[in-house]
Amino acid sequence: MNFSRLKARLQKKAIEVRKRIREKGNERITFLVIPHNDKAIVNMQLSNYVIALSIFALVFIIVASILAVNMQSNIQGEADQLQDRDRAFVNERELYVQKYHEVVVAQEIFKKQFLSMLKQAKLRDSEAALFVSSDELHDTAVQLLDVEGEEYVRSLSYKENRTIKFLNFDTTVKIAQGEVQEEGFYFYPEVALYRQLNLDLKQTNIAVAMLSQLLKERETVQKALPYYWPLAGGHFTSFFGGRISPFGSSQDYHTGVDIANVTGTPIYAAADGSVIRCGYSGGYGLSVEISHPYGFQTLYGHMSSLLTTCGKYVRKGQQIGRVGQTGRATGPHLHFEVRILQHPINPMPYLTSG
Repeated sequence: MNFSRLKARLQKKAIEVRKRIREKGNERITFLVIPHNDKAIVNMQLSNYVIALSIFALVFIIVASILAVNMQSNIQGEADQLQDRDRAFVNERELYVQKYHEVVVAQEIFKKQFLSMLKQAKLRDSEAALFVSSDELHDTAVQLLDVEGEEYVRSLSYKENRTIKFLNFDTTVKIAQGEVQEEGFYFYPEVALYRQLNLDLKQTNIAVAMLSQLLKERETVQKALPYYWPLAGGHFTSFFGGRISPFGSSQDYHTGVDIANVTGTPIYAAADGSVIRCGYSGGYGLSVEISHPYGFQTLYGHMSSLLTTCGKYVRKGQQIGRVGQTGRATGPHLHFEVRILQHPINPMPYLTSG
């Protein structure tokens, strides 16, 4: 019962308020415009509604103008920042493009020098091209991008997929050249060019790695072969093979070469290897035998002194003793032998190639 009365009172009060507002709004204010001449006085009557609406409109226009000016200022600042950023991006892109061309030129020069070095060093006999051509690399780069693009598009939702188009390289080139208009394409031609350069660098790295491995193996072989001249100076007094014995007129078979020099002249290891015998050995006198990789052995006889020990690993060119006249010798010299699997061979091809 009380709620119904309260509701009725509120409705009555609201009606009275609306009535007062309507009455106040309908009240008119008279504006007189009195000219200084004899023209008629202008009489304008405006209701409070019109005056209030005019004031509201004026305030709204002022506030909107202030906000518009501030927004314009902010937008202009952001536009200037975006323009500066875009200019920086353009400059950076031009720098990368310049660096890209420099790398391409350097890559081509390197490949030419690399191939020339292989040819001069006679490290490669095959006539097949060592490097894949630029056209093949380019096709490979585009195919890789095609696969990546298709996988990327498949990973998107249906809504995203509708706005992103994957185009092949030919279409992308036409877009870049302005021949066709498309939106949402996946890559620019430059991406394929960078991928092509990346593939080119990879194949060059592989070639360099192969060459490096080949050179390491060749260096190992070179160190193992008895090419190094085993004596500091001297001259040949006897060669490998049949000869007249220096101890008489009979024929004998010389298993090495004799290099004469004064007593004490340094003797060097002809190749890397391990000392397997050292000391006195019959007619060889004070001698050293070294075992090398690939089945080679070298023997150094008639020494006056040893500068190495059995079991020691020596390097090519390392001093291992001195010239002497120990054992069966007619004068100070070095008896030098080269053996393969303990069978003596002629040392001259190795000494003349070292």
